Amino acid sequence: MINISSRQLRIFVSAAKHKNFTRAAEEIHISPPAISMQMKEIESLVDVELFIKDGRKLSLTSAGEYFLNYARHILQTLNETERVLSQLKGGDIEVIKVGIISTAQYFLPQVLKQFRKKYPQYKFILEVRNRDQLIELLRDGNIDIAIMGLVPKEINTKVYTLADHPHVFISSPNHPLAGIKKIQPEQLSNFELITREKGSGTRAHMETFLNDHAIDPKIIMEMSSNESIKQAVIADLGISFVSRHTLASELKNGELKILDVTNTPINRKWHVVTLRPTTLNRSVELLKDYIISQTQVILNKIVL
Repeated sequence: MINISSRQLRIFVSAAKHKNFTRAAEEIHISPPAISMQMKEIESLVDVELFIKDGRKLSLTSAGEYFLNYARHILQTLNETERVLSQLKGGDIEVIKVGIISTAQYFLPQVLKQFRKKYPQYKFILEVRNRDQLIELLRDGNIDIAIMGLVPKEINTKVYTLADHPHVFISSPNHPLAGIKKIQPEQLSNFELITREKGSGTRAHMETFLNDHAIDPKIIMEMSSNESIKQAVIADLGISFVSRHTLASELKNGELKILDVTNTPINRKWHVVTLRPTTLNRSVELLKDYIISQTQVILNKIVL
């Protein structure tokens, strides 16, 4: 039997994720030489080369790729075991780790609030990240459940559809496009565009629309915050593309306008996502079912 500790598995997973011993050392909070020493010991224990070094570049061997999948699965199982043992000890409060894309913060906290009214024995650790970051957290077992729009293909997951997730182009009420009906997509090329950062689902949806209509936009600003984007558009710095679910307050107050662009809104779906390899425990299953049943109810209340 291979005698590798869970700490060594975490070190290996971090090194494989970053493909850099220094960045892995920063994440694990040990020195780079200690990471290097642990990698040598792990390779000695499994009796196979896991990494290929080419100067400063680091990549996994085929054996390393296989070992990474199993290492992640083992760590997920250990995390689940720890949770179950805590329940068996009779802990009054159970923690569920939830990850959401930033757009979901406009409705998901309300769902969680209603869930806790019904099940007060649970509390949450909430991670608000972009899509790429959520996938990484889910893959590494650092969250139990994720709420996102664009379904991940990078990892093996279970995906459940929640509700419609429309995306629209917006401007200030004073923008030249604000009062125009049936704006042709190619007209957007003539105006400055403010976008979400690469890695976000909203950015991916926008780029798909622009590519489909052969639009070459004048991107003047990238932001990682929906709130910052809305404020920039209100200040008339440009137009933008955002989730319809983020706009209730600004539309009500007349601060923003949804542009009447042909072939929009872009209708996507909200999804709740969990890892496929592990069986959902009782608490995560309960939360997943509640989110599925209540999300549309909440969205109906916040969308004008």
